[in-house]
Amino acid sequence: MTVTDHKRLNAMRRIAQLRRQLKQVEELRLSRVMREEADIDEKCTALIATLNDDSPLHGLFAGHMATRLKRLTERRALLEPLKARQIAAVMTEARHARFAETMIDRLETGVAAAEEKLQLESLIEGALARHRHASLA
Repeated sequence: MTVTDHKRLNAMRRIAQLRRQLKQVEELRLSRVMREEADIDEKCTALIATLNDDSPLHGLFAGHMATRLKRLTERRALLEPLKARQIAAVMTEARHARFAETMIDRLETGVAAAEEKLQLESLIEGALARHRHASLA
């Protein structure tokens, strides 16, 4: 096993950690969009319930509530493409993180095989050296 193998493995571990963090960031952004979307839905439901109410002062605020409802639905419509982009970003980062983990597994397997090979070579050399030493005596 060479020093470059260890360096490569350590670098890939750092990359994998970075990819996991980036995935978490994208998940947090997605959750923020979804929270805002749920908040807008809740406000729209409350406004619709208020518009359907038969209170005496209902007519005074109906125009304002309708305008507010329109703005909320427009904001909700703007969130849809943003939500789709965030979902795509989360999936992309998850794919990158999985790839980095796969590369780590491959590098660890290669490093383990190289270490095993070195151990086996030293064991064989030791056995041959003992055999030569025994035959000379």
